[in-house]
Amino acid sequence: MLIFATVLVVDDDQSVRGLVRRILAEQGYTILEAEDGAAGFDLALAHAGCIDLLLTDVIMPKINGITLASQLREALPGLAVLYMSGYLESTMLLARDSKAVMLQKPFTSDRLVAAVRRALTYP
Repeated sequence: MLIFATVLVVDDDQSVRGLVRRILAEQGYTILEAEDGAAGFDLALAHAGCIDLLLTDVIMPKINGITLASQLREALPGLAVLYMSGYLESTMLLARDSKAVMLQKPFTSDRLVAAVRRALTYP
């Protein structure tokens, strides 16, 4: 199966970014990576191509995932967003985002791939 979607993965944990990159690249996704919200924002604006999905941790230094998603949706209309978090409290923070798709850490490869597909097809 060929997938032509670009995913911006933003997480302050390098091992999580590496795991997500490996799993999604094996599924045919193009992956961009950033270590925090500020770097993710800069990377997204500098990227010449289309970014289809922001896959971001909720709790991060500098700019959290919720703020990052809000800022990028203004700059990139139509951007799909998938949040991930290891904290149950993050679900409460997402109540304001009616388009939120959430992936709880830790996750399996199958759950990650399913969540990405759901986020990309969410109305």
